[in-house]
Amino acid sequence: METSENRRHKREEIIKVMGCTIYQQSNPIEFDCVSTNISQSGIGLLTTTALKKEQDIELINDIFPYPRTATVRWSKEYNGLYYTYGLEFIEQLRVTPQ
Repeated sequence: METSENRRHKREEIIKVMGCTIYQQSNPIEFDCVSTNISQSGIGLLTTTALKKEQDIELINDIFPYPRTATVRWSKEYNGLYYTYGLEFIEQLRVTPQ
């Protein structure tokens, strides 16, 4: 796996099952995915569902206060069994200090 880091924000490892939705011809297609890491500007995902580069995906999980939309920026296929994706949030995650 390539280790080149061109990210604007540091990613934190987080393993969480998420609900994912893509739209094909206005029809929602729902599936599960697992987050692998997250930052203010993006998230890493693992899933058995094939996605296309530049495809938008809606993410639903208790780590977000509301559903988030992200765009696929890169992908890697593993023998057609599962895929890893790097996604960029369409709207950056706002982190408020506690």
